[in-house]
Amino acid sequence: MLDLHILIEREGDLYSALCLELNVASQGRTIKEAERNIREAVSLYLEDVYKSDDQKDFIPRSAPVQEWLKYFRKEAEGLSAEIKKGRIKARLKEVVVG
Repeated sequence: MLDLHILIEREGDLYSALCLELNVASQGRTIKEAERNIREAVSLYLEDVYKSDDQKDFIPRSAPVQEWLKYFRKEAEGLSAEIKKGRIKARLKEVVVG
């Protein structure tokens, strides 16, 4: 099971959606439509990669760092708001380097 991060941004009259791990993009007129479209785009991308046996070269295929920063900045804002309201339960996720 893959955990994939999706960044959705309003761009004019549309919402763009970007899968950060795979650098696959889509869009929609609403957030819900953008979510549906990115799910389909990711599914088709993964299906194509596995059919052609190109996993090594195309999973992961990360989006640019500035897109990841937008995602985590927004996530941190939401987390901060929840902490201030006292509605947070801690779950630790460790990454060991070195």
